[in-house]
Amino acid sequence: MGRVTSHFEQVKRMIRRPLLALAALLLAAPLWAASKPSFDDLVANLKSPNAKTRQEAAAALAKSRRREAVTPLAALVRDPEYKVRMEVVRALRDLRDPAAVPALVTLLGDGEADIRQEAIATIVEIYSDKERSGPVGRFLQIFSDEADRTSIAPYVKVEPSVYEGLAKALRDENGDVREAAALAIGILGLLSDESLEVRNRALQALSVLRVTEAGPALRQLYEENRRREWGLRVLETLSKIGDPAQAELFLQLVQDPDPERKRLAVEGLGRISDSSRLPAFKKDYQRERSDDVKLAYAFAISRMGDRAFLDSIVLSLPSRTLGTRSRGYILEMGRPILPDLYPYLNDPDAEVRAVLCDIIGLLGDPDAIPRLEPLVGDPSASVADRANRAIERLRRGNAPAQ
Repeated sequence: MGRVTSHFEQVKRMIRRPLLALAALLLAAPLWAASKPSFDDLVANLKSPNAKTRQEAAAALAKSRRREAVTPLAALVRDPEYKVRMEVVRALRDLRDPAAVPALVTLLGDGEADIRQEAIATIVEIYSDKERSGPVGRFLQIFSDEADRTSIAPYVKVEPSVYEGLAKALRDENGDVREAAALAIGILGLLSDESLEVRNRALQALSVLRVTEAGPALRQLYEENRRREWGLRVLETLSKIGDPAQAELFLQLVQDPDPERKRLAVEGLGRISDSSRLPAFKKDYQRERSDDVKLAYAFAISRMGDRAFLDSIVLSLPSRTLGTRSRGYILEMGRPILPDLYPYLNDPDAEVRAVLCDIIGLLGDPDAIPRLEPLVGDPSASVADRANRAIERLRRGNAPAQ
């Protein structure tokens, strides 16, 4: 009988243990549910003095998929902690709400390159309504030959602030960010926007900032508009960025009967600066009949290393038709050519001396001041005045460096 009782007690204990465990779990469930932060709690946690709490709150709000989370998340775009800001970008990406765009534009100026790059990709995702299939680099392969380049619907309007932010990102110190910005401009249709002003501003940004990463996109855009005025504008931008990958196109266009296309092709090759083309370019310079194209050859040859051809550019400075372009060529070549310019400060043509004073002042090298000082007493009042202004500009030290 004792053995039967003992066995019965063992069975009861075996049954009791899981029942007690289940009861404990059921009793704890309300407590667990109560401890799970509500949406309002998560928003409150974004203001926590604890960085990890803010980070976890941002991640949880992303999973909530509630659009009203955008505003409190946006308040953290300048959070002092890197991990918090990165979590905010990811949360805004997951929420995919256009209301997040202003915050993302702010993040384009973040101190961390990977956050800036993530912000660019997130902006593209919001407007293109596509989720990236991998890292930013793969997502932004939108310009590959296999990809569909019409990435956003025609009715989608991109906020002007996005363009402004991307234009600044085009001169980012980080190459990956510059590339992402250039490709994003194409993805967002700024180069094919129905507004001519938007298209021109996008082209201007790419050309002024010499964004070589935009070369492939510009090349296709040019091919699609080759015989239109817009195509010529695109070619001008392509010429200015000096993308070596476009050398073949420029070599083709050097034979183009249109002098404007030919000029832009010569300039483009000059900016690529392949010195192996010097002998051929010198021959072409001698045979060229168009003054515009000939001046472009002088610029290209000077860029390639033969500064003797700088003479043609400097002596064209007083020209009404070629002066503006000559001035632009010299400013583009920048401070390295200053030693080659100084002898022309004694040129017999007062207009050459005067314009050179302006240019040297703009190049911003204070070491040029002793070279300019003798011209303050120049017989030409115009030369003396402009030399004086250039000296003062250089002394103030606010001239833009080239």
